[in-house]
Amino acid sequence: MQRSLGRMSAYKMFNWRDRAASTIQQTVSAFLDVGDAIATRWIQTPKGVLLLQMVPDNSASGAIYVFDRQRDDWYMLSFEGCEDQFTSEQFDHVFSEYKLFSYVEQPGLLLSQLQPANA
Repeated sequence: MQRSLGRMSAYKMFNWRDRAASTIQQTVSAFLDVGDAIATRWIQTPKGVLLLQMVPDNSASGAIYVFDRQRDDWYMLSFEGCEDQFTSEQFDHVFSEYKLFSYVEQPGLLLSQLQPANA
């Protein structure tokens, strides 16, 4: 089945173990501070968090990140047709089409989508 943005890949950004805070809200807030960004979508389960991170005042600057709460790893999701220019509406479509909730429930599934950082 051909998907609208082509193949999805995951890139491990960094391990957050040394920065992990006492609450997931503090962890996500610290992550957003790194990029001076805001989360316009935030979906969490006991195992993972999925964010649509955007630059304030730029509605087409969204990038999708997943935090694996068990491994303390942050991943960026990349698509052949879009990487970091999502609008909230595009995200909602991609979330459904690519079944992104499965990666929030089971972030370990991203390991099969993992690409080298320099790819």
